[in-house]
Amino acid sequence: MLFVPARARLVLGRISPAVWRILLHSSLFGLAGSVADLLFNFYLVSLGYGADTAGLLSTVNRMAGVALGLPIGVLIDRIGARRSLILGVLCYSGGWALALLSGALWALALTQFVVGAAQILALTAVVPLMTGVTSARERAAVFGLNTSAAMIVGLLGSAAGGLLPTLGAALLAVGPQEVAAYRLALTTVVAVGLAGALPVLRDVGEPGRDQAAASAEPVQARISPGRLLRFALPALLLGLGSGALLPFQNLFFRQQFGLSDAAVGAVLAVSALVMGLGAVIGAPISARLGLQRAAAALRVGAVPAMLLMLVPALPPALAGFCLRGLFVAASFPLNDALVMHVTPSGQRGAAMSLTSVLWSLGWAGASIVSGWAQLRWGFGPVILAAAAAYALSSMAIRAIK
Repeated sequence: MLFVPARARLVLGRISPAVWRILLHSSLFGLAGSVADLLFNFYLVSLGYGADTAGLLSTVNRMAGVALGLPIGVLIDRIGARRSLILGVLCYSGGWALALLSGALWALALTQFVVGAAQILALTAVVPLMTGVTSARERAAVFGLNTSAAMIVGLLGSAAGGLLPTLGAALLAVGPQEVAAYRLALTTVVAVGLAGALPVLRDVGEPGRDQAAASAEPVQARISPGRLLRFALPALLLGLGSGALLPFQNLFFRQQFGLSDAAVGAVLAVSALVMGLGAVIGAPISARLGLQRAAAALRVGAVPAMLLMLVPALPPALAGFCLRGLFVAASFPLNDALVMHVTPSGQRGAAMSLTSVLWSLGWAGASIVSGWAQLRWGFGPVILAAAAAYALSSMAIRAIK
């Protein structure tokens, strides 16, 4: 947080303890996710699986969001965002614990469905929870800080995650790329995930603040499902672009440049730091350009960044990978804030669940196609397709009325 822009620093002095606890939750949940993202594909390789299986399991993970996204929205509205968030975190950690008990493909697929559903529940619930304890004026900055909290800890998660298999191997007296070493390393995902529930176990609601925030916003009429669908279209395209590459980001750097697990962890750590910083630059940019123009402009910045990854040398590929993360991390909190701003309060849960469904659908479709395409043509077509999806996502943001 040392590099937070001046406008965001002003917000830091005004936000409530409830928001700080949500930010702490996001940091811990993001830490668990960053370790899982780094190690799970390597765990699959140690079990004898390849990129096609990694793509299949990533698709299963995201298809859980597609299948359960709308019921998740109903659940959040029924039991509340905070309780839904806690349930999501507990199921996420439980799913990873079960994933480590068997290496059979059916068991891995089943547990990835559980993990995917739980992750979507937690990520969907945190947006209306945060919206309820913030005012419209501070939402862009606070949403950015929440995204930063989830991502910047990836610096620690990726760096430590790259070393965990070696430490596990030393404890178990096995090789650092053996199944047992990866299983022990992945138990940290379970423990840190459970810790992510602790900051929100106590109620974060502030009725006086919520009422003041609500009174400051105009009363909006309910909007049609078709319009909600248009609001969620950028998320579908973002899912397509990200799902084509991110499930294979560790394999990309290992296969294309021969990096070790620890080196790949360092790459992902640098990327996480850049994404965390990117998440907090969106607010000052939106203050100048407005939410919609800023979100669209930052999203399209990911296109040339992706194209840098086509260069067959590590420095430009690494720069492109990090810049992609910066632009995406800066743009999607603004897009979320934009959708919350144009959606009536009574439909915000539905809007976020629909956004989660389409994002998951895009990720699921892209990842399974990407895993298959890599075996035949490598990463080149995958990177081009991802760049095109980011460009279309920017256009979809500009089209929101």
